[in-house]
Amino acid sequence: MGAVGLHPLFDSQWIRRAFDRVEQGLLRYEQLVAAHQALGKLARMRRVDSKRAYLSSLPESTVDTLVFLYFRTLDQFLESHEPTIH
Repeated sequence: MGAVGLHPLFDSQWIRRAFDRVEQGLLRYEQLVAAHQALGKLARMRRVDSKRAYLSSLPESTVDTLVFLYFRTLDQFLESHEPTIH
């Protein structure tokens, strides 16, 4: 869904905030650890509304890191595949 511009877990304000705050070379180890732990909990949740509520309860720096890494991973995925021609 992310490849077509749908991001049901992240509010648009979270996305803007994350890109305003996080730059690729400025992630600290502690931020990555917190994001990794949060991602593990998110993976065990089944419902999108539960995931969004959990994300809302996290510190902004953790959400920013998750958003930034999500979009970085999405960009890498899209760059590694041939475009679909319809």
